[in-house]
Amino acid sequence: MSIWLALIVPLIGAFVMLKWYRKKMTWWEIIIPLIACIIFIGTFKFIVQKIETTDTEYHGSLIVKARYYEYWATWVHKTCSYTTCSGSGKSQTCTTHYYDCSYCDTHAPYWEVTNSLGQTWVVTESFYNYLIRKWHASPQFVNMHRDIDYEGGCGKDGNAYEIHWDNKPLSSEATTTEHSYENRIKVAHTAFDFPDITAQDVKQYSLYNYPKVTGFQQETILGLDSIRWLTSQEKAKFHQWGMFLDGYLGPKKHARIYYLLFRDQPHLAGKMQEARWFGGNDNELVICIGLSSKSRKIQWVYPFSWTPKRETLVDVREDLMKDTTFNVDSIATATWKDVEKDFKRRDFKEFSYVTVEPPLWGKWVTWIITIILTFGLCYWAVTNEYDADPNNAFKTVEENDWKRRDYY
Repeated sequence: MSIWLALIVPLIGAFVMLKWYRKKMTWWEIIIPLIACIIFIGTFKFIVQKIETTDTEYHGSLIVKARYYEYWATWVHKTCSYTTCSGSGKSQTCTTHYYDCSYCDTHAPYWEVTNSLGQTWVVTESFYNYLIRKWHASPQFVNMHRDIDYEGGCGKDGNAYEIHWDNKPLSSEATTTEHSYENRIKVAHTAFDFPDITAQDVKQYSLYNYPKVTGFQQETILGLDSIRWLTSQEKAKFHQWGMFLDGYLGPKKHARIYYLLFRDQPHLAGKMQEARWFGGNDNELVICIGLSSKSRKIQWVYPFSWTPKRETLVDVREDLMKDTTFNVDSIATATWKDVEKDFKRRDFKEFSYVTVEPPLWGKWVTWIITIILTFGLCYWAVTNEYDADPNNAFKTVEENDWKRRDYY
């Protein structure tokens, strides 16, 4: 609440005005700087707090179908008009002229995908053809029942062709969407025993940033390229499993799963990653896996999440450590089983009690603007034409009234 200490400034301004400029002041001019500063500080505090606590979470869903829309065109009959006028004043006459402005309304072909939530994205032709091969799908004709009007060389009917996912995990494609929510923990992270992570920590423990969303996709398995003994087939399969789990468990369990691979790092790297991401977003399960650069042995597993079902973390760690040798299918299926069984998303409204202090820059801005606002309003109050009636402190008179009164 230290930001409210800036109210000392208008209080000092009120004292100065009452002390040395009492005759030039009215009662309402004295409180204007205080009211203005209260409104400013309250509004600015709300805006800064909103900016500081707004965070982004990621939702996954599976692509269930894709469509190709053919080119189509139709003639649109339209009449336009313009007006001409002659003369001026009352003798002016205007005439409206009508003309045919019909045109050919054309629509280029395009391709789109739809996920299980009904959200759609426009994609390229090559991606559509990639899905045909991946799903072993045969495009099905879809009649769009368009009303086509032909005129000259204009007019072409166009329909659509649709393909559907074959429901196999290893042929799935997922979408990712970004959503904003209030996260007070990232501002008050020290209250939750998350240490500040330095650039040196990031380098020493090979810590990760959140991967960016490109189009509708986000990489959820980080560090694959650092593990040299993983074959290209294993990397592709792990990537495929990651997409399926996020797309399938996203709508069903409100879960977002990340796998973070650490090469030749101690178990502490997992805890440092947790601190760097402030425990993750409210819907995430982050699984850190320590691997050797020389063998396929799993050295350690450290999952973290805000889920209130803490047994999920224990189950994931124990199940992944059962098979001491790294195996993509075992890791993915064990995670699938544990998340589907117990995972529950944390409602971050539980942390609404956390007090959010404005950052240092916010405090400086508050003090500077409060000083400027107070000085400007006090100067205006002293120099304007409104004064207090000496016979009635709650009555306001204008300076010109006093001059006329003294004259007579």
